[in-house]
Order: sequence, then structure tokens, then C-alpha cells
Amino acid sequence: MEDYFANYLSDTHWQIFETGWDPELQNVHETQLALGNGYIGSRSILEENPPNCRPGTFFAGLYEGTRALVPELINAPNPIDFKISIDGEKLGVTAMDVLDHRRILDMYKGILVRHTIYSNARGKRFNYQSMRFFSMHDKNTAAMQVYLTSLDEDAAFTLTNSIDASIVNRGFVTEGDKKHVTIVETNKFGNVNCVCTKTIEKETLIAYASQVVVKKDKKTYSVPDWAFKLHLKKGETACITNYLSFHTSLYPSTEKTKKAALKSVTESVKKGFDQLFREHCKVWEKKWKRANIEIDGDPNIERLIRFNIYHLLIAASENCDDISIGAKALTGEGYRGHIFWDAEIFCLPFFIYTNPSIARTLLLYRYNRLNAARNIAKETGYQGARFPWESADTGEETTPSWYKDGSGKIQKVLTMEQECHITADIAYAVVHYFSATNDVDFLLNYGLEIILEAARFWASRVEYNQRKKRYEINNVIGPDEFHENVNNNAYTNILAQWNLRMAAKLCKVCQRKYPTKVKKLTTRINLKPSDLENWRQVASKIYIPISKKTGLIEQFEGYFKKRKLPLPELDHHSLPLYPAKIRDLGDTQYVKQADVVMILFLLSDFFSLKTKKKNYIFYEKRTLHKSSLSAPVYAALGAEIGEEHKAYHYFEIATYADLKNIYDNTAMGIHAASLGGTWQALIHGFAGVRIRKEILSFNPHLPSQWKRLRTSIKFKGSDISVDIDKEKVNLYFSSKSKTDQLPIRVYGTRYTLLANKKVTFYKKYKKKVTYDTKGLY
Repeated sequence: MEDYFANYLSDTHWQIFETGWDPELQNVHETQLALGNGYIGSRSILEENPPNCRPGTFFAGLYEGTRALVPELINAPNPIDFKISIDGEKLGVTAMDVLDHRRILDMYKGILVRHTIYSNARGKRFNYQSMRFFSMHDKNTAAMQVYLTSLDEDAAFTLTNSIDASIVNRGFVTEGDKKHVTIVETNKFGNVNCVCTKTIEKETLIAYASQVVVKKDKKTYSVPDWAFKLHLKKGETACITNYLSFHTSLYPSTEKTKKAALKSVTESVKKGFDQLFREHCKVWEKKWKRANIEIDGDPNIERLIRFNIYHLLIAASENCDDISIGAKALTGEGYRGHIFWDAEIFCLPFFIYTNPSIARTLLLYRYNRLNAARNIAKETGYQGARFPWESADTGEETTPSWYKDGSGKIQKVLTMEQECHITADIAYAVVHYFSATNDVDFLLNYGLEIILEAARFWASRVEYNQRKKRYEINNVIGPDEFHENVNNNAYTNILAQWNLRMAAKLCKVCQRKYPTKVKKLTTRINLKPSDLENWRQVASKIYIPISKKTGLIEQFEGYFKKRKLPLPELDHHSLPLYPAKIRDLGDTQYVKQADVVMILFLLSDFFSLKTKKKNYIFYEKRTLHKSSLSAPVYAALGAEIGEEHKAYHYFEIATYADLKNIYDNTAMGIHAASLGGTWQALIHGFAGVRIRKEILSFNPHLPSQWKRLRTSIKFKGSDISVDIDKEKVNLYFSSKSKTDQLPIRVYGTRYTLLANKKVTFYKKYKKKVTYDTKGLY
């Protein structure tokens, strides 16, 4: 039996498989095999839309709040709705017997390939093969091709291709399902069918256009209607290609949006499926050239890390500075599509080092909502800018204020009031971006203002304890959300202190180098020299709960007095089970996710190796990892401090987070933070690539089974090829200028890397070299 799409596929190292049909895993697979291009995300439903499938078509940045508790990412009309029937019997996985079924996500090319063999009630077999992609070249375009064969008899098929506008966002019990889109116009223009829809609240237009082309008996013809007949002889095959286009517009002109969709689909038909595919693959090839990671000695992990990278690549776009990456990216309705600290702390570093232009746009999303953050600060009684814990399109706080628990009780949500560390997280992300790119234009025009206004917030958020002669930050939630309303959370206090110091330092440096530009900024935001001095003074007196005697950082004031309990038994993923018998985890030392360990990772330079090790071991015995954000952080820091076994254990959990549905909610969308965290665990952890003391440093800690790691990174406009094995690091720094030099540090020793010359650095010592033995804490 001919495999029509075999020649389109990459080798198996780039493939994720679905083998057999399991209705229980249907929604999980829809997430795992999702397609997208940063503008649109599409869950990988089967084309016939079987019962209990969850179609998901998400346009980046398109939110609505109609009948919802808070604004949410719209689940738009579904363009993948292709049904076939014969003699009243539907060709589908639940309607007929499935003799064979498999699907392949080709991550290198961003395509989804399917092969299903059906048997009807009379035992007659039908061969169905399909391939589809959402173009990375023209982000308003998608294409799907189907090969249909009647294997045992002549057959007359009825096919329908439609845009399903009945799609809803699923709500909690108190909300019910919500339909955010209504049909404005359905029309036919020649052989092109068009559906124009409009969102109910903001009246954003979404126009779809579709043209179906059939090839059979060496004849090719277009189908003018949504439904059509197809006659096949025994053993005969027809090729059906569906060309799709979709355009969104905030402008009220339905005509313009519709014409754009019609023009796109007409051009697609002229090019043909294979030309669209080649253009699409060419862009994917460029993306993988920047982002690929090769691991010799661990082929399965190599494939898993590519899965994580693939989903990062389809989550963001270079073309719009008004969108960011939600907690579930563009693959599901989980967390209502809201944007958390996940975007800046977990996802952003991948783009900083592989595609800085995307990193820039993600940070511009925050800058464009700086006034909204200023309003939040003002409304809550503070100065500067306070970023929302959950954000959508406007930058206003979109965290639901309450929820109904399993017993039916109304519970107040405190994260919007107390999880204020996100403001320092965003400032940290801006500095990280600038440190790696030297994008002075961004810093002066956008980034510095974010950092200064964030510092202004912290200067007003702290409280001075007159008796203890220190500044405190009280009534907060740190990354560990088991403990609410705590005082002096170490993560929050240390990062706020860092924010204040960095703002004062960076402003002073920029004033010296770019006086005119900075003068305009400080005048506009009414920032005085005395403010900078005040920030330094406040930072120096912020209380950091660390024991000089033991070197342990107390997660928050009073944490050490909480009940100490042994970790629960491990589940089949080797993670601690949830201690269901304990009524209030806030009374215990159990930690939801990396909290102290998180700050040790982010500000690694500030802590001695001894401090990092001691706290890692202490908190690892108390952390339940009930967030996908936790395992990659434990992997990254574990690698850095020499805990290879633990690091690899947590790294495996992170890489499998969605492929094994470890957190039991992959059906609601991919875990975007885990994707980025996994990449960081590999690059910052095992490869040991970090910016330390403002210098790009390499201090690898490869797992024992890895023989070699190869990748490339972008740093300050240059491409650096990285090739690491157990004994050496090979670096190649490409530049247009032969005289360019790059200061680096390898195995703890400083060198100067010359442009366009491959250099090998040998490991001098058997023991791991460290260079941060003192630190600030």
C-alpha cells in the first residue's frame, strides 16, 4: 500500500508518534501534536472531529470577556472540519472499525501526517491518508491534503468541508460555555468559500476562505461547494487538497478583511500544495538552524528536547510586538490563555539566545502595557509600575478574584494581590535580554523605563521596621503558592533588592553614556537623583532571611517553624504524591515548586557554591513539584552544583512533562514554562552557558551518558557554535569583521575569542571548576 507522504517526512529523530486510536488520550494528543506559526495555533484534532474532541484555533492576542469571569483567549471557529461518508456511514474512528491508525508530528518541518485504514459495517476497507500544516512562511495560510482510496469495491462518497463557527470556550460550572464569535457573512466567490465572523465584545473580524481542489483520473478540478460527491472505483485513489486562509482585523471593514482572505487562498491555489510546503519548510529550516540541539549518546532525550523546542517555536512570532506567550501557548484554553511570569523567566531565555528579535517583541508586549501597570500600582496604593499577575490584551489585571472549590465553597484568589514578584521578574528579564544582546536602542527607548518604574514600585512597596532597622516586604506569595500571606519571602526580597540596585546602577551608567536620552526619560517620568540614592539605601536595608550560622535561606520569615514532614511516597513518574490528608499545606514545610532554589538559579553569581548546595539539598527534601515550573529549575541548578543524578532525574521529568502528561492537564494545553525551563536546564545547566560577571561563560556538566552536545547561540549579535564533550569545549565565533573579539570564560578561566576561528579549550582539572566561591550571600 503506497504511503503518499513518506517522502515529505524527516527521519525518526524528528518525529513524535501517535500509534493506534485511544479515545481516552484524544485530548492529550490534540495538544501534543498541535501545529502553529506564532500567529495561529491549531490543536491536532482528527479531521472528522470525533465525539469529545476539543477543537482549538487560537489567534495570538485575541481575547474577549463576554459572559466570562475575566477576559480569555478566544477559541475561534475551527477550519479543520472535513467529513466523509459512504452510504450514510461516516468515515471516522468512532463510526467505523479502525484496522490501523497512526499519526506523525514532524517537528523539523512542522507538519502532521496521518494514515488510517477503516472497515465499514460490511467489512469493506478504506484507506485514508492526510497531511496538513500551518504555514510558517505565510502565517495567514494553511493547507491540508487527503488521499482517499476505496480498497475493496466501487464507492460513492459524500464529502463536506466547512468552517465550524459553533466552537465555544469551555467555562467553569459557574460560567458555562461561552461563544465569543458570531457569523457576519457566508458567501461563495467562484470556487472559493468564505466565512466572515466577528467577536461579540470587541467586534474583531476573523475571515476564513477555503478552496478545495480534487485530483482524480489525471484530472484536476475545483469544488465550488462546501459539500460534494466523489466516485471511486475499487483500488482508485483521489487526492483532495484544501487551501485555507484566515485574516483578523480590528478595523470595522468586513470587505477588506474578506478580500485579504480571498486573495491569500487564491494565491495559494496558484502555487499549489508542494510549493506552499517548500516555502514553509524553508522557514522551518532556518529556525532549526538557530535552535537545534544535538546530543550524542542519548537519542531519546535529543528527540524530547526537540519536542520542547518545537512547541516554543510555534508559540511566538517576530512580526508583532503586541503579543506574548500564555501559560498554555496557543494549544489550549488552560489558564484562559493568560500571560504570567512564565513568559519572561522561563520562555524568554530561549529566544534571547536563539532569536533575539522575538525576545525583543515579547518584552515590548510589557512595555506597551506599562501605563496599565502604572495604573495597577496607583490603584493599589503604590508608585511606579506594578505588573499584573495574569495579563491578557490590555495589561490590566485579569486574575479571577475567586473560584469554587470541590466542596462548592467560594475561595478568594490572592495571587493578584500578593504575588507581586512578577514586577521584579520582568525587570530581570529586561536586564537579561540587554546583557545578552547589547541592544542599546531597546534599553534606552523601552527597557530602562521598565526597570526604573519597577524599582519605584519596590521603593514604595517596602515597609520600614523601626524596631529592627530594616525594610520588609510583607503579605506576599512567593513562587511557592502553598504559603500565602507570608512576610519577607526570600525570592521576592532578593529580587526586589536586585531590582533597586540594578535600576540605580544602570541609570547612572546610561546617564554617563547617553545623557540627552536619559535626561528626556527621567524628566518625562519625573525621576530625581535623590530617588536613585534612596533606592540604594532601601536596597541595602532590605531584610534577607538567611542564617549566618547554617547558610540556609529561610523561604520566608517563620518558615523554619512550620511542621517538618517527610516527603510522601513517589508516584509512577517518581514525583511526590499530593498529601491529600493534610488540610492546610501552609502549616507545613512542604513547598509547591522551586522558590529559594529559583532565586539561587536566577542570581547564581550572588551565592557561593556552598550556599547553593546546602539550600538545594535542604529544599529538595521538601518540594512536591506540583507545578511544571519546578523540575527544570531543580535540573538546572542541580547540574551546576554537581548533583548529576538528581539533575538528570528532574531533567527527564521536565522533558516528558507533556509527552507523558505528568501533571494530568496536558489536555488543556502545553506547559509553556516547562518548555523554556527544559531548554534552560540543558543550556544553562548541563552545557553551563551563563552570563557571569557580564561575561559569557562556559562551565559544562554533561550527564555521564552524554558523549557530546552541539548547538549554537546568539550573543551580542554574533553566532557562536558550541561543541562540548567530557574533556573539552570547542567554540566558533562567526563575524563579518575578522578583527572582532569576544571576551569569554571557559572552565573558570578568562580568554579572548577571535572571530572566525575555531578554538578548543581543554578541561584542566578532573574536579569541576567553580568561580563563585564567595558571592554576596
